[in-house]
Amino acid sequence: MKKPILLLLSLFAAFSVLAQIEVDEDSPTPSFKDRVYFGGGVGLNGGRDGYDNNYFYVALNPIVGYMVTPQFSVGTGISWQHYSYPDVDIKINQYGVSPFVRYNFGKLFTYGEYNLINTPSFYDLNKRSNYDRLLLGLGYSQPLGRRGAINAMALYDVLYNQSDRVFASPWVFRVFFSF
Repeated sequence: MKKPILLLLSLFAAFSVLAQIEVDEDSPTPSFKDRVYFGGGVGLNGGRDGYDNNYFYVALNPIVGYMVTPQFSVGTGISWQHYSYPDVDIKINQYGVSPFVRYNFGKLFTYGEYNLINTPSFYDLNKRSNYDRLLLGLGYSQPLGRRGAINAMALYDVLYNQSDRVFASPWVFRVFFSF
């Protein structure tokens, strides 16, 4: 068990000396291609929810961003999330859009995202509703080559309402790639 963890840590340490995406502000006009980045992540989870129901979760979350300055970027993501509750024979598909802003301080960054999710009701799968979140938090970006990075974030939903039953927790932890 220790060998795979040590190998993974060694790979991350080896990539830490490589440069991340950069825009040269001294350049007369950095190209659009140099300012745009793509990325995203996948989610996989399972266990018991707050109401003691077994669940399985899978998600796809691609993003596209634009570097306004070397430190500040804006962008949007789309999401698809699938929940399966085998104990009560319920399957839920959620769809959403997530405009975001990000400000880098070296490898650390602040992050804000407005997240709008459309989902069916847990009690009536034929009735869909929109729910929103305002996620704010901090992250760390580890460069992987000239344009790539692996990013980890801890976000808190300042609009969280447990009675909505749409989101299990106000906390969101993400790891995703960008290139």
